[in-house]
Amino acid sequence: MKKILALLAVVIAVCIGAFFYLSGGIEETTPVEKITINHVMGTTEVPKNPTRVIVFDYGIVEMLDTVGVEVIGLPKDGLPKFLEKFKDEKYVNVGGLKDPNLEKIYELKPDLIIVAGRQEPFYDQLSKIAPTVGLTTTGDDYLDTLKVNVKMMGEIFSKQVELNKELATLETNLKEVKDKVESQNLNALVVLSNNGKLSAYGLKSRFAIIYDHFGFKTVGEIAASTHGSKVNFEYLLEKNPNYIFVVDRNAVNGGEVSANKAFDNDIVKATDAYKNGNIIFLDAETWYTATGGIKTTQKMIDEVKAGLK
Repeated sequence: MKKILALLAVVIAVCIGAFFYLSGGIEETTPVEKITINHVMGTTEVPKNPTRVIVFDYGIVEMLDTVGVEVIGLPKDGLPKFLEKFKDEKYVNVGGLKDPNLEKIYELKPDLIIVAGRQEPFYDQLSKIAPTVGLTTTGDDYLDTLKVNVKMMGEIFSKQVELNKELATLETNLKEVKDKVESQNLNALVVLSNNGKLSAYGLKSRFAIIYDHFGFKTVGEIAASTHGSKVNFEYLLEKNPNYIFVVDRNAVNGGEVSANKAFDNDIVKATDAYKNGNIIFLDAETWYTATGGIKTTQKMIDEVKAGLK
């Protein structure tokens, strides 16, 4: 009888254990793999393949979207047209590019936050909410910056193969344009038009890709500056470059005088660039708001290629 009771007790214990296991009373958890990321704002241990991701850089949002990585939140004010899918309410607005909504971000319980230069003042606060990594956004060398960010995103999201393939295509297409520009020994000037006022950009600037990777020569020394050097229309005529590339800041930030209207004057019409149809108005969202993505970089290549004779 004692043996029977003992056996019965074992059976009951096994049944109870099985019940709790199947009903979730006993949980099995898989350890989250983590990797260490060195970035411009520090060193951060982040989860591999995170699923609750907040991104503050539109170029990275586009890059991740290109390879099928979803985000849960991003700044939605001033969202570029090519990112309109993120207007959907399933993507949460996490504040402005310069003023993250820390309370909202905390509520979302992210497992990774990706920031850029504009959010650097909030890095410490964001890091207390979730692992946070800072992107390289310097304009000194566009392609090197892109490669650094591709490597980082590839490692975090296990998308090295896909992103490297996209990067290789971009480099091939970029070289094709550069070879054509250099074979014609062309020079150029990049200007930002802001409500009719002009800023010129040279080497080591936010638009230095025109010189570094598209192969255009500069037309005089321009001080390296995030905001460019103030110039006037007479400066364009004085330098008289083969090509003038124009980024219209008003197109993304609003203003009364569009670049097209501002450039419709006799001084501009006297330049060789105007006479030869070589004043190229670039897409402001691509060149000013959301650089550093895969599709955006290809669009930059396409715009310059289309402008070449």
